[in-house]
Amino acid sequence: MIVQTFVAFLVVLLLIAVATVRFRLNPFLTLFSAAIVYGLLAGVPAEEVVGTAAAGAGKIFVLLGVVVFAGSVVAGVLKTPGYREQIVQDLSGLFRRPTWVGMVTGAILAVPFMCCITAFIVASPILSCLSDRKRALYAAAIGSALSFALIYPTPVTLAASAAAPAFSAGEYLLVALPLTLILLIGVGAMMGRDSSPIISPKRAQTVGRRAWVPLVLPLVCAAVALIWPVFGDGSVQAALLFGMGGALLVLAPEERHAALKWGTRHAGVIIYDLCGAGALGGVILASTFPQDTFGMLDGIVPLLLLPLIFAVLVQAAQGSRVVTAVVTAVVVSSLPLHPVALVLLIAAGTLSVSAFSDPYFWLVGRITDDSPMAVLRHYTLPLMGVSLCVALSGALAGVLL
Repeated sequence: MIVQTFVAFLVVLLLIAVATVRFRLNPFLTLFSAAIVYGLLAGVPAEEVVGTAAAGAGKIFVLLGVVVFAGSVVAGVLKTPGYREQIVQDLSGLFRRPTWVGMVTGAILAVPFMCCITAFIVASPILSCLSDRKRALYAAAIGSALSFALIYPTPVTLAASAAAPAFSAGEYLLVALPLTLILLIGVGAMMGRDSSPIISPKRAQTVGRRAWVPLVLPLVCAAVALIWPVFGDGSVQAALLFGMGGALLVLAPEERHAALKWGTRHAGVIIYDLCGAGALGGVILASTFPQDTFGMLDGIVPLLLLPLIFAVLVQAAQGSRVVTAVVTAVVVSSLPLHPVALVLLIAAGTLSVSAFSDPYFWLVGRITDDSPMAVLRHYTLPLMGVSLCVALSGALAGVLL
């Protein structure tokens, strides 16, 4: 059975690569079809495959549907003439290179939004008017994924900390915050050394400080929801809807209609791509892949590296960082490792493989207008380097703490 699930996994990854790189097929069609193929090859009953894939897509919609819609509409508001230009003009006084603007924007937005995808969607219209648009967008994607995976209490760190009953948020943040800052500075410096300075927009295009309202209001609402979760688990989603509504109110009626129309259309395309990845992840998790993987690694891989390797394989299989953290935490919760080391190793695994099964990979490609191979080169590979640094930090913490 172990051989069957791994062969199925490798075959499906190859099919996805051929379908997307060679034939440029739609991501939702490719990923949903791949989910069915994997299920049949991995031994999932034929009468359950399509339903399982649809359920996996539905879980992603439940998790991200409202978040992506609200984020896309806010991005539509920021596309209104004068708004993003004003924000860039203000930021140009703090940062001299587009890469730093992208890196910092993505990293900061990901935590209150509780979603790196929403952070990237909101940041994209701001970054699109920089002198080096694509480099800034890739920096934002890496920065948002990094802070989403490391900074407590995002969904990834909350799920990973469940594996360690003795977990202390204060102790963890003493390690995670400096590590995140060092990695952001390092990646930003490497990506930004050849960047040209920011092109300051003409003052005639700007709209004054009200340009910050559509960006700051959702952040404030999300922060309040974290402190005062009136709507329970749906508090952040409700807060983003409130913030989106407030952002729309700053526009004139015709601008509001244009922003809502653009955001709705944009959200629909993104949600379908994300649901395709959810379908594939749902079928993989419904098979024996997690159990086979852990059974194969146990006794072969050193105890300290077991959470990392397992998380890497789960991440490669289904793409969702949150799902990787949840599944890994359940499987490795009995390992006698220091809580900080355990959470860092799981976080490293969630950052390790962002490729064909990852919804974020397709979103980055869509917004940058780059081919899958270009996204692999400019986003996936640098993120792998970040993952390795986090893994080394986790291993070091496991030895010293």
